[in-house]
Amino acid sequence: MSRRPYEPGPTPEEVAAAVTTNRCDGRITVSVTGEIDIATAPLLAEALEEALSDGVTRIEADLSGVSFCDCSGLNVLLGAARHARAHGRTLRVAGVRSPQVRRLFELTGTPMITTEDPASAPGPP
Repeated sequence: MSRRPYEPGPTPEEVAAAVTTNRCDGRITVSVTGEIDIATAPLLAEALEEALSDGVTRIEADLSGVSFCDCSGLNVLLGAARHARAHGRTLRVAGVRSPQVRRLFELTGTPMITTEDPASAPGPP
């Protein structure tokens, strides 16, 4: 029996989410990088709440830098989308590149909040 040496995974600092907000052409884009989970979802929630209170009608959540999202992050996105609709605004998710995140949306039936055409999305590897 051979043993492989222990190789540690990424540190929490390397996978923690970073959230930035940009306002352009009457739209606010909330860009996220890293992982969205129970520990980092509040960062996304806070940024989306601020965007929704800004008064713009279009908000985009750019997940192109997200490598992982669990149900905590999905819940934040769905809650923000409901809030936006209730106030006559739109929230769209864009840039989903991670196969894991795409699969989460597919399994939960939530691709309707993405701006991407599901037919043009790449399939599983």
